[in-house]
Amino acid sequence: MTTATDAGTIAALLNELRTTTSSIANDEWLSQDLAATPKANMNELGSSGKPLQALDSAGVGFLTPMISFLEEPLNQLRGNPDGVQQGAGEFQDASKSATTVADTYREKASSETSGWTGDSATDYAKTGKEIADGVLSVAETALTNATAMIKAGEVVAQVVAEVTRLITEALGKIVPIMTQAIAAAPATFGQSIAAAIPQCVQIAVDCGVQIAGKLAELLASGENLIKLVEGAQAVLKVVKQALSVIGDKSTSQEATA
Repeated sequence: MTTATDAGTIAALLNELRTTTSSIANDEWLSQDLAATPKANMNELGSSGKPLQALDSAGVGFLTPMISFLEEPLNQLRGNPDGVQQGAGEFQDASKSATTVADTYREKASSETSGWTGDSATDYAKTGKEIADGVLSVAETALTNATAMIKAGEVVAQVVAEVTRLITEALGKIVPIMTQAIAAAPATFGQSIAAAIPQCVQIAVDCGVQIAGKLAELLASGENLIKLVEGAQAVLKVVKQALSVIGDKSTSQEATA
């Protein structure tokens, strides 16, 4: 990445930032599996439901300690959706403020030099566009961060909902098996329960493997998202360097004049 300071280069960097924001907003960083997973409301992040309580309701709560590992990912994934919204809101406000500054500067630079002609008019217009695009780059980076926070929260909520679904699905297989085993216990002297427990635990283990796959997809997608955000920060750094050079040139030209 170069540090050339012409208006075209800064404009290109601004477009690069906008492309990054669009990629994040369009979920291009998601793994194929997560992209195909049903969306979920971010409020899922703050859910406190315990799917395994269904075992108690079915009268087979004694199984809960044996398959409690299924709920551990939910405890790790859940958080405060309001915190995500608030953090993203702060970045959005910063983006709006920077955009307003850029628009105001661009308008004044145009109106206050409307009567200028010659090289001075051309140079000032070029520098004005560079500076305005530079400020817009700051705005776009803030928007990138806001979009990333919202999208990350939504995807984690999506995984919470998916893990909950997988657990509920597994319980739908476990409960009938244990119910039948308990019903047959008197006639089998409890052997039916002893035989059913390993079956139920195996169903839970298979479910755990599926959950682990979802968590791996979430981790890989998160790494992709971080790369996009870090790339935006790197582009902004180049823009700042370009604006610094522009400022130095302007100061030098004024001193010469």
